[in-house]
Amino acid sequence: MATSSIVNTLGAGSGIDVKALAQSLVDAEKTPKKERIDGKIAKSEAKITGYSAVKYALSTLKTAFGKLNDASDFSSIKPSNTQPSTFGVTASTTAEAGSYSIEVLTTALAQRTASSNFADRATALNGGAAFQLNLSIGGVSTGAIDVTTATPAGMVSAINGAKLGVTAQLINTGSAYNVVVTGETGATQNFSLTSDDGTGQAIDAVAFATPLQTATDASFKINGLAVTRSTNTVNDVIDGVTLDLYTATTGAARLDLNRDTAGIKDNIKGLVTAYNEFEDTLKILGDRASEVEEFGGVLAGESLLQSVRSQVRNLVTGTSTTPGTTIQAARDVGLSIDRFGKLTLDESKLDTALQDNFTEVSTMFSAGTNNQSIYSTLPAGLAGDAINSIEKMLLSTGMIDTQSKSATTQIAKYKEELTLLDERMEKLLSRYMNQFSAMDSIVGKSNSMREGLKGTFEGMMKAYDN
Repeated sequence: MATSSIVNTLGAGSGIDVKALAQSLVDAEKTPKKERIDGKIAKSEAKITGYSAVKYALSTLKTAFGKLNDASDFSSIKPSNTQPSTFGVTASTTAEAGSYSIEVLTTALAQRTASSNFADRATALNGGAAFQLNLSIGGVSTGAIDVTTATPAGMVSAINGAKLGVTAQLINTGSAYNVVVTGETGATQNFSLTSDDGTGQAIDAVAFATPLQTATDASFKINGLAVTRSTNTVNDVIDGVTLDLYTATTGAARLDLNRDTAGIKDNIKGLVTAYNEFEDTLKILGDRASEVEEFGGVLAGESLLQSVRSQVRNLVTGTSTTPGTTIQAARDVGLSIDRFGKLTLDESKLDTALQDNFTEVSTMFSAGTNNQSIYSTLPAGLAGDAINSIEKMLLSTGMIDTQSKSATTQIAKYKEELTLLDERMEKLLSRYMNQFSAMDSIVGKSNSMREGLKGTFEGMMKAYDN
């Protein structure tokens, strides 16, 4: 008999709600088992949430270390120039604080020479036949320039296309066209340009003999010392400083290279904040008594928390892989962990370190390098090594993701157990239905027999009464 048919007929003979009785018996067996499995699923899902919280806290900490892991993060020199219209200043990470007197006398110039006059841009030269231009720079021949389109415009294209150290422009003065050739700056970059019709003879109509500007070196003084350079971009006079010369100064200008450590201090304070937020997250995850929803206590008793905490603490308290003589670790710049596990900063100690041993502070954190990869085998300094270590923890093959994947796999197994439990309980309900159907039939027959006997006895009693 099918279960549905049994359900429709049960109770008809006995008068007992055997359908509810059968379901109650099944529920009594199923409910505690289902609750145990559901509890395991909920616990595993909570662990996965906890692992995600650990990864988020680590990512925030990595971002904080990322503001201290490159030498460029410590480029704190800010130039101050009393005559910014005469020269520009750019300071790199290697620049040191100091003051300089700078007097620009002359800027470097390039030779500029004009050709003879031409009627228009398409005037035929050399009878329209191709010819050559011979170029010498600093008295040294650089080779011939082939002019295949024998016009002023074609000559400009040939000079620029040759890329031999000079450039050309076609200028319309209003009364004629001239080709103006410009060399590179510096006294040694003077040049000569002559024409050749292919037979060694100069072309009368093509001559570059009108000087417009003479090639000269830049001349300036640094703290009273005379200096010359062939270019107006000077980066080899003051370490870590590039000067861009625009024009002569009015007397001597004052250049101050001042150390600005406010940004560096903010980044170190940011590291303190990120570390303490990381520590708070781990405490909440590991505290069984925590009342924080979703996260509180979900990883209580997990060895992962202690492992991650220990590794991160070592990143902050350990000696840098690129220590200096005085500044060797974070403790030397005022960073320390108190008895409550909080990272603290002694700002006065940090100020002293930045003032007296700035280069060592930079090297201790960054190894004096920029953009090191996680795969680099070179020491990366305290911050660089910390980033590499955290990245390894965050990898899909790292211990956190491994634990999370294990929990996900376990959830799948628990759900399979629920499916099997449902199947077993369905079979159990069917068995109870069959058993109660047989019982109900027996009870129904007994009731029918009882009613029949009762009628017989009542008939017999009435017969005696007569």
